[in-house]
Amino acid sequence: MANWNIIIYFILIGVLLFVGKILKQKVPFLNRIVLPTALLGGVIGLLFSSVFIPGSYQIDVEVMTAIVYHALALGFISLTLKRTKTDNKKKLWSTGMVITSTYALQGFIGILMVLIFWSDKFVGAGMLLPLGFGQGPGLATSFGGMWSEMLNGHGVALGASYAFLGFVFGGTIGVLVINILARKKGIEKTKRYWDDSIQKTNIEIDTVKEISVLDGLTVQVVVLFVIYGLVWLTLFLLEGVLLGLGDIGRTIFNLLSGFNFILGIAYALIYKQIIKRMEKKGRNLNFMTNDYILSNISSLCFNFMITGAVLTITIDFLTDFGWLLISISLIGGFATLFYVRYLTKRVYSEFKDEYFVGLFGMLSGVASTGIALLKGLDRNLETPVAEEMVLGSGTAITMAIPLFGFLMLPSLGYGQPYESMFELIALFGCLLYCLVMFFILMFRSRKRN
Repeated sequence: MANWNIIIYFILIGVLLFVGKILKQKVPFLNRIVLPTALLGGVIGLLFSSVFIPGSYQIDVEVMTAIVYHALALGFISLTLKRTKTDNKKKLWSTGMVITSTYALQGFIGILMVLIFWSDKFVGAGMLLPLGFGQGPGLATSFGGMWSEMLNGHGVALGASYAFLGFVFGGTIGVLVINILARKKGIEKTKRYWDDSIQKTNIEIDTVKEISVLDGLTVQVVVLFVIYGLVWLTLFLLEGVLLGLGDIGRTIFNLLSGFNFILGIAYALIYKQIIKRMEKKGRNLNFMTNDYILSNISSLCFNFMITGAVLTITIDFLTDFGWLLISISLIGGFATLFYVRYLTKRVYSEFKDEYFVGLFGMLSGVASTGIALLKGLDRNLETPVAEEMVLGSGTAITMAIPLFGFLMLPSLGYGQPYESMFELIALFGCLLYCLVMFFILMFRSRKRN
């Protein structure tokens, strides 16, 4: 049965997703909170594993970590390949600054708490808070994987756990907030929260007259793996060059390897440009990218990633980081709640409550968490809040690039004489970034009023 070693983990994740979907649909408590099916499946798998039931099945953390690592990259490549156009011309800087300043606040809280209460730990244990809460399991597990050696081999599990607690915090506290606001507004309370798609699409179906033996799904998968093959080839060639440069080269290679999804996005963008140029010359290449299929592939990858990420949690991890994780998540979660409430009251002239619940959900879970909470006050998404949240998150990523630089500093100085200096730069860099964004927002809102 040795040839089943890897596929058995895909079967396990598939079964857990199936069970999670059934429970989400049938158990009243579970469909009254905002909890993704993939996350629920991962928790079920973890509860029935040897982590909580001695003698039960054991998870090979290395294999599961590899699944999470590749699922993240394939999911991002699939999204990048889509041709869907978004209206990015709107002025969404205020929403972007609200999001970015909250990232910075979360980073400051995480680093500060580690330095004060867990000084024997690498500060990355706190820096994963904004990545898990603000960005979700993707970047949290990616950064956690890069810092795994500095976090006693538990980087991926820690990143996944922050994301998990962020989902739980946003999905439970967020629902309580919605009930309070709905009572004040006289809106009927939402009884169930589904994680079904809210998007519609037109589907083109190939007929039996199709000459090509490659169906639409096969074409997209082939393109996807050709691009990912280029990512592997790039890393393979760089490994031989960079590892010969000593510690600096090894650090750079580890960063590139951890950000394999960025390389994938870059190749996907190049591929799209090639397709566009060929189409301008009159060639019909519509079949080379199918948005509907690519959306489903990315959804599949991200669901596998979320479930698999939860399954990387081990007993040793809970022993080493359990109290740190819970403490930082609670403080960071409530700080996010009150900070976002304060900002949305002053930054937005209308739909203040809708912006509050939507942004809070997004900054403790992911965009879909925020949309699900928003639908508790705006059932049919008739306000501009949902669109501005999604597009504002795009501007936030651009503004957050310097912030990511601050978060990378401690790992570059780890084990060096200047390690403490880099930690303090990261700490006060996050604080300064938050304050600058905050005062700009206050100035803009006061000027508008």
